[in-house]
Amino acid sequence: MDNFKGETRQALLNRAFLYIVLIGFSFFIFLRVRALLFDLFVAVVLSVLAEPIVYRLSKRFNRRLSTIITVGTIILVIGGIIFSIIPIMVQELYLLSSNMPEYFDNIVKYFNSEGFSISNQSLNLEEEFNNLFREYGSAVGNTVVFAGRGILNAMFHFFVIFFFSFYLIAEGDGWRIRLKDALPGNISKTIDQVWTIGVSKAGAWIAARVILGILASIAFTVSFLIIGLPSPFALGISAGLLSQLVPAVGTFLGGIVPVLASISLGPTYILYTLVVLVAYQFIENYFISPRVTKVTMDIHPAVAVFATIFGAYTAGVIGAVLALPIAATIQGIIEIILLNRDNSE
Repeated sequence: MDNFKGETRQALLNRAFLYIVLIGFSFFIFLRVRALLFDLFVAVVLSVLAEPIVYRLSKRFNRRLSTIITVGTIILVIGGIIFSIIPIMVQELYLLSSNMPEYFDNIVKYFNSEGFSISNQSLNLEEEFNNLFREYGSAVGNTVVFAGRGILNAMFHFFVIFFFSFYLIAEGDGWRIRLKDALPGNISKTIDQVWTIGVSKAGAWIAARVILGILASIAFTVSFLIIGLPSPFALGISAGLLSQLVPAVGTFLGGIVPVLASISLGPTYILYTLVVLVAYQFIENYFISPRVTKVTMDIHPAVAVFATIFGAYTAGVIGAVLALPIAATIQGIIEIILLNRDNSE
């Protein structure tokens, strides 16, 4: 029996089978390259975030040189943070592991002073730790190998992101102009408005992060100097900058290394460090960040918190970082649409 297009049932079945094969193949390809597509998405967003800086630098240099300066600065900042905190983290973890028997011995003494009866000789902590290290040495070696692979994989993703970001930033202005010229007037005008809003919000987000990062670095450095933590400048600056990469919970992520550094000094220093982190997080979230965000990005604090949580749930750390500029851009687009509607009426 023929259908209304004149195709037989066999032809319809063949077409349906072909569509199923194409859809399945496309889905397979998508699963294989989804990490690359996500890297490309991050590169697009980063190019938008870097556009205000490149635009200002391009007034003095050509666009390609401005892009090199911008991308190079981002790499230096990220690399500086990593290379400043990794040696401290490794040193503190080594001290923590080497002093672990002493810490357990102090705990045993504390419980004995409270009326318990625990024998240090029956525990023989040092021998138990040596046996533990020998028993799990091979497992630790495998973990190091897997960690090395993870680092190489992360470096590859960083290279892909910055590679695409560089060319999107360097050639993005020309692509946007050619796209506008090839589209109808109303669509071209809409694209231009969306791009303008996105760049302005990205610049405001960068300004807010820089202000908050400087304030956090100063506060943490002074606090760690007063407490007496080792390498207070490296710890304070790295914690202050990391605290601004991930809004809302970034202070606690940046405070991991200072807490590790305080463990080897004793419980009092741990308490002081935690008090500094919690107190600054409270002050920043309720007094500093809402005012800075309101002035620079013109976005409601409740919207900012929801966007950050939503981004973290959907895309992890990168989603939390990019949530605010994306939310601010969407809010600006909605405002433009409502304004155009009011003007047309």
